[in-house]
Order: sequence, then C-alpha cells, then structure tokens
Amino acid sequence: MSGVLRTMTADELDIALHDIRWTPDILARALECDVTLIHAWLDGNAEPPMKTAIWIRQLAENHRAFENLKPKTVKGKKFVI
Repeated sequence: MSGVLRTMTADELDIALHDIRWTPDILARALECDVTLIHAWLDGNAEPPMKTAIWIRQLAENHRAFENLKPKTVKGKKFVI
C-alpha cells in the first residue's frame, strides 16, 4: 500500500484508544462530536476523516513513546490523613 492514503480501520482505532487510555465518550468530547459517530467508526460502519485519523494516530504514537518515561515514584501510593 505504499503511497496510498488511507484512513483508520475500526481495529486501528480500537488499539489507538486503548493506547491513549480513552473511551469513546472521551474521544467524542475531545472532537466535540456525538459519541454515536465514534461508535460508527469502531463498528466499521464509517471511517474517521483523514485529518482525524492522523490526529488520533499521532496521539497514540506519543503515548506509546512516553510510556517508558512515566514516573514510577507514585505507583501504588495513596494519600492517608
């Protein structure tokens, strides 16, 4: 598929949302659209627009890249009064 522009498949979107740790509701709020549109993308009934797919891919790539830099100093800790 070299040189062919494509949008994002339902599986790619599902993986990206998992990597970003977002639900469909959160993505809908971020994009200021109705969550039914996100579910249509996830169900494979529609495809996200190209610019939207690129934006989501970039978010997921950034989250994956920074996962190893996540601070571990607060892991398992809680606040006690």
